[in-house]
Amino acid sequence: MAETLHQIARFLVPTWPLLAACLLALMPEAQAGRSARLFALTGLILTALLDPFLSGQDVLARWACFLAGCVPFLSWQAREKRLALCLNFLASSTIMLALSVHTLLPVTCLTACGALILALRETLVTTRARQAWESMRLRLAGVVLALLGTSLTTMTPDAATLRLGDLFLSVGLCLMAGLGTPVTTHAHPATEEPGTALLDMLLCLSVVALMIRLPERDITHMVLILAGLAGLWLCVGTRQDNYRPLVALAVIASALPHGVVPALLLMSSALALAAAPSIDRSARFWILGSLLPWPGFVACVGIVAGLTTTGMVPAFLCLLALGLMASRARLGFILPSSWQDRIVLGALLTLGLASPFLMTLPEPVWALHWRAP
Repeated sequence: MAETLHQIARFLVPTWPLLAACLLALMPEAQAGRSARLFALTGLILTALLDPFLSGQDVLARWACFLAGCVPFLSWQAREKRLALCLNFLASSTIMLALSVHTLLPVTCLTACGALILALRETLVTTRARQAWESMRLRLAGVVLALLGTSLTTMTPDAATLRLGDLFLSVGLCLMAGLGTPVTTHAHPATEEPGTALLDMLLCLSVVALMIRLPERDITHMVLILAGLAGLWLCVGTRQDNYRPLVALAVIASALPHGVVPALLLMSSALALAAAPSIDRSARFWILGSLLPWPGFVACVGIVAGLTTTGMVPAFLCLLALGLMASRARLGFILPSSWQDRIVLGALLTLGLASPFLMTLPEPVWALHWRAP
């Protein structure tokens, strides 16, 4: 019975969004919206039930797959076109497949496909066509660099070529994560198209998960730390109140030895911000500044502590950026309005606080099952 559940989970978890997209493509346009919501809700419940039965996966893959399974439901809109709905499901299926594979080259290729789907999804929003093209060019450049770096690291044992491949791969992944995306000081999250923002976060989730699995080599560590700090300070300088600072912090966490839990906490918060663009601006800075009781507090404590082993300057720059973002928040204890959100918030905060104690166990529950060669 257990083996049957493992096989069902391995098949259905990454493929149900693909099946939903195929069914939507066969339906009339008038029925697509209602059917997409039903498919997304059913798939989310299916993912939550079958995720614990994914055999051969670590906590990084399981948690990331669950977050990816939430995207079609969170991005659903009543009057959205059928093509956009299909792209939401296709992107989720592609990223969930990337999270389930244990080989570097297929993971990079599937993540690159997710970037192409995001680029197509952005072009559907005609009011942002120029901004979408600017973002698309950088992401496609990252796709090319990541694929080139992957081929160099997996096809040759030469040390110099391997170092060059690590450089190309890490820089390409940073571009795919959107760290070089042009930002504007006047943009407000409420004006962003929610579906595009969630697909953008879906791609960032896959990229950060792959960054965590990269080998612990000097060039990779240096590029991720520098790119994460540069992206974080770019967000601070332009007063961004969207999820971009959390993505930059997750990139920094991916370069640290015990960065799995901080990265997952930050990506969960970033996905919540992308799904709720109407959150008050002061509340957003409360979250981005990693103030209690939000789980980013625990994540950023771990990040700053990990950066001190690299040097005091990176740790000080990260702490100063967090302080500047927190200074823009309104004084007062800000909590979610609904009790369901408070339960989720408390669970994530408890997990983060307990992670240093669980880390002392002989085999931590979040030990990675595979790393890139």
